[in-house]
Amino acid sequence: MNHAEKVQVEVMPALEWQRMPLHGRILIEASAGTGKTWNIGVIYLRLLLERDLRVEQILVTTFTDAAAQELRERLRRRLIEAERWLLGTVSDNVESVDENSLESYLASLCTDNDSRRRALRKIQLARADLDRAPISTIHALCQRIQRDYPLESGAAFASDKLFDEQQLLRECVEDFWRRRYLVDDIDPREASLLLKDGPEKLLWDLAVVANSPDARIESGGLHDLQERIAALRTEATIAELLRLAGDKKLYGSRRTALAKRLERLAFALRDETGVVLEEALKKELDDKFDPENVLEQEASDTSGTLNAHPLIRQLQTLRTLMPLLTIFTRGAVLADAALACRDELPRRAQQRHVLTFSMLIDAVYRRLCAEPADHSLADRLFEAFPVALIDEFQDTDQRQFAIFDRIYRERGTLVMIGDPKQAIYSFRGGDIAAYLRASTRANHRFSLATNYRSSRALVEAMNSLYGHTDGGFDHREIHYQPVSAAGRTDEKPYTMNGAPIARPLTIHDFRGEAVDSKGQPLSSVTALEPLALDDCANRIVELLNDPQQQIDGRRVTPGDIAVLLSTNTQIVALRARLVARGVPCVGSGRGNIFAGDVARDLELILYAVLHADDDTAMRGALATRLLGATLEQFNTWQIEAQAFEGELERFESWRALVRTRGVLALIEALLAERGTALLALPEGERVVTDLRHLGELLAAEESALQGLDGLYAWLVEMRQEGSDGDAEAADERQLRIESDARRVQLLTIHASKGLEFPIVFLPLIWRVGDRSGARAPGVLRYHDDAGARCIDLGSPDFIDRLGLHFREDLQERLRLLYVALTRAIHAVHVYWVDRGRWPSPDPLAWQVAAIDPLMAQARHRLGLDEGEASLQAMADRLSGIALMPPFNDVPRRYQKPVESNATRATQAPLPRLRAFQWLHSFSGLTRYAAAAVAIDDSGAADEAGANIVDAEELPLIEMTDDARLLALYPLRGPRFGDAVHQVLELARPGPVWPEQRPLLSTQLTAQAIKADGLSSDEALERVGRMVDRVRQSDLGDGLRLGDIAADQRIVEFEFQFPVRRVAVVKLRQLCIAHGQPDVVPASLDATTLNGMLTGFADLIVQWDGRFHVLDYKTNWLGARQHDYTGASLDAAMAEHHYPLQALLYTVALHRYLRQRMDGYTAERHLGESWYLFVRAIGLEPAEKPGLGVWRHRWPPTLIEALDDAFAGTKSADEQGIAA
Repeated sequence: MNHAEKVQVEVMPALEWQRMPLHGRILIEASAGTGKTWNIGVIYLRLLLERDLRVEQILVTTFTDAAAQELRERLRRRLIEAERWLLGTVSDNVESVDENSLESYLASLCTDNDSRRRALRKIQLARADLDRAPISTIHALCQRIQRDYPLESGAAFASDKLFDEQQLLRECVEDFWRRRYLVDDIDPREASLLLKDGPEKLLWDLAVVANSPDARIESGGLHDLQERIAALRTEATIAELLRLAGDKKLYGSRRTALAKRLERLAFALRDETGVVLEEALKKELDDKFDPENVLEQEASDTSGTLNAHPLIRQLQTLRTLMPLLTIFTRGAVLADAALACRDELPRRAQQRHVLTFSMLIDAVYRRLCAEPADHSLADRLFEAFPVALIDEFQDTDQRQFAIFDRIYRERGTLVMIGDPKQAIYSFRGGDIAAYLRASTRANHRFSLATNYRSSRALVEAMNSLYGHTDGGFDHREIHYQPVSAAGRTDEKPYTMNGAPIARPLTIHDFRGEAVDSKGQPLSSVTALEPLALDDCANRIVELLNDPQQQIDGRRVTPGDIAVLLSTNTQIVALRARLVARGVPCVGSGRGNIFAGDVARDLELILYAVLHADDDTAMRGALATRLLGATLEQFNTWQIEAQAFEGELERFESWRALVRTRGVLALIEALLAERGTALLALPEGERVVTDLRHLGELLAAEESALQGLDGLYAWLVEMRQEGSDGDAEAADERQLRIESDARRVQLLTIHASKGLEFPIVFLPLIWRVGDRSGARAPGVLRYHDDAGARCIDLGSPDFIDRLGLHFREDLQERLRLLYVALTRAIHAVHVYWVDRGRWPSPDPLAWQVAAIDPLMAQARHRLGLDEGEASLQAMADRLSGIALMPPFNDVPRRYQKPVESNATRATQAPLPRLRAFQWLHSFSGLTRYAAAAVAIDDSGAADEAGANIVDAEELPLIEMTDDARLLALYPLRGPRFGDAVHQVLELARPGPVWPEQRPLLSTQLTAQAIKADGLSSDEALERVGRMVDRVRQSDLGDGLRLGDIAADQRIVEFEFQFPVRRVAVVKLRQLCIAHGQPDVVPASLDATTLNGMLTGFADLIVQWDGRFHVLDYKTNWLGARQHDYTGASLDAAMAEHHYPLQALLYTVALHRYLRQRMDGYTAERHLGESWYLFVRAIGLEPAEKPGLGVWRHRWPPTLIEALDDAFAGTKSADEQGIAA
């Protein structure tokens, strides 16, 4: 095939979302980085506005719970943007794939005031109801179907409890194991193969089968092979073998090796157990037993007896099957276990009144798709959800598609959004065949044709590479389609020596240069892996140390780089190399916390604490990295026994600490004593993170265990197990990711899906990787001619199906390669090994890496031969691709750039007395301010002190007084503040008055609220209506507390963090330097903070892409609306020093987000402080929100500077502030 002979590919029309039909079946192929979620949002908007649908009628499903939550917030954002435009208050930062497309659509739809009002009403109703919208995973949908339609769905019992299938599977496997092997009569072959591994290995192998519950299981090869062997175990066969072995005429004048083989086989055929026979067959019928070689060479020239003898031919056939005996034996057991578990799992679940995720799908599937068809459930579901949007559709399976297919049949609207090129989750049950089948039934097919993620040069490089392949995915129905580049990222370009990088896809060529430690060429391609990781680490150091490589005019930082690998083992290996070179990095593989060194050290420490009278145990604990005793200390303890008494006392005190205050107190004591030293280690933050994580896990189990003995035993068990089958627990026990904003990110390719990074390295993409089913050798996954999923566990056709299995395995790895290549914004570094230069002992298809076909096809289409010269020619002729040889320089360390505004360090001061440590709070600080009123952090203090007014002091009513404010005047004081806070925190969604009257009554009664001149009913109604206004009113820019979902808020945000000898005068100077001069009162200048800063913020909300601090204030400021706005509100805030409180709360939120959020930055994620003076909220006209609301966004640079100051990492001088 030459360059002109290209595969004919159907080119889907580009999606024009404003004109896309809103009826029928619609397939949207969304290539990587093409704005899929944004398009889902605007299609959702069109359905609301043009089809007059309610949000409850539009079904939206996606792959994971986290994705569903994110999708709901993206839809909320689209609604807010549309509402702002319709109100004429469009923000300057409206998010849109096409800058004006949303506005132009709304303008074309709303051509007059009436249409604008109608659209606005629909949008506002949708926003109010969005939390009730069916946006979830398909598992959650099926759970809802069983709950809402129990009769139609045939639910056998009502249960909302989902149970981890892995735990049920474990129980079934253990029972199967007992029935099969805890008996007297055990198959000796199975005993030799399986008993040594126990049921754990069988459970591990079964996971491959369990994740494909709809797959047809094929087996029977063992029975077929056994029948062939049994047919030989006859006296006639034995006699004939001995006759052939002793017939000298067949061998000339000597007995040959072949004759001896025949004799040994005849002897083995007499074995009654069959074990000797099977071993003899495997040994004697090896590759040397070959009729085309051995027989022709050893038989006489005139005799063809051995070549043609039927018995010899039988043995030759058997020779080809004997290598499969082990696979067939394991497969037979696995097939029996799989079928037993498929029957047993539902029975056990029904006994416990629980469901698993798979059972949810299966129950709805069986009810909807049973034959003869019963359309009653499908019709009810279609009536409830006439429209469905299915996100990540490429990850569905046949049962899931059949559910939607039956509901929508030839009616309604079914929009399927996905990318078959990114179908990489077959090990979780995803079935690409389901997507392809659904695509053939679509009435309309579109593609998203513009890439908004990557630079123009990188998009062109990808188009060029894939454009010179045979579709890129070895599949007649999946092809790479060129995309255009939006070019947004080019506004912040990646440059070298001031010029944009023209060839951002770099191929690092590993060919014949690799040698071992003795300088000898490597004999295996596998041995290249550590060299590739070394090279990758060196390249990263080289890139970071080069000041000429910049992004948006600044140097490349570690946080700009991600390395994608296949396994957690590879992540650990590269991490060690980067740490050795001084590169900060974070690994986000699914490592288990109990498998690490910190857990091992903590186990030794707990044992020593438990056995504080055991010197050996204590010395072992002291030798750990956590306690860090030196060799010099051990020598001293050996010589001077008295010197060790201090250590004995320390362990005794720790034991008392655990018994009186719990295990977390021990962890905190360890960190207080050793935290600084641990953080100074190369991976200190990792160590401290793991230690805290382990402490939390131990504390969670503390109440259920019997003291320190039980905690220690539990930790030992967890370390031996690694992890149990509980999925939720498994998530809790994953290694937590350290703060990674400034670190090289190391993660698996599967984990990277949906993410993006400025620069990506793929150092081991040339590795073939784990074969599909490698965790269970002998498991073949493939699709039959009808597209049905099958699992061959050792059928008679096993060898014939190897090719199908490896073909589908390669296809998925090609899709995984595409995912890896498309994560980058600016540049990709791809490592490749020319496999033709490296001999391989295994000729099967799994020896082909995914990138190999792309490289071979590109060179072939360019008319180039193999070799280094052709590889360079290919890179020269393809757009945006560069070729780079291996890195030959010695490893160097990363040199962190010196900040341009950093000042020279002054001479360290002499040691001084340690400042007294204290627990600080906002109320404690303001107590010492000259104009301060002692205001507690909780709601109780908002009405304290001078704010309390007697009834006789009720002001005269003026013309500008607001009757609603006056109506609340009798309700005041600290207890009233507490009651309002409790109502706001505990109220359910929906109106409070009168629906939640019991809550109001309970809280007002609990606080003994007495309102002069008001009956209890009047007080309840006034408070209830006030709370409803607070929750339902637009606080500004569309923020309504009632719209904030439960998973998008933190109620009573409590914080506590250390402060290290911070002079408040320095904080005030920092605020002045950042344009906030009046926040910190000068009367606090003499105060020094040292210890812990603590407090409670009423509410944290995630809204409009940022996280905001909200605090309720019930202060009585006056009877006029004017008292709750503008300068009057500013004066009230200043009087009580609330801006300082808001600033401290924001620093606490900044710390919280930085520790828990991937890619967090204050500039991007930190929102505003909102102080809500609840008496006045919602009293103003709806078109003028803001009464009673004080809001302020602190400069992110100030928050970061204060954070550094509290942590003691930067002095005031280093912040550029004069003392």
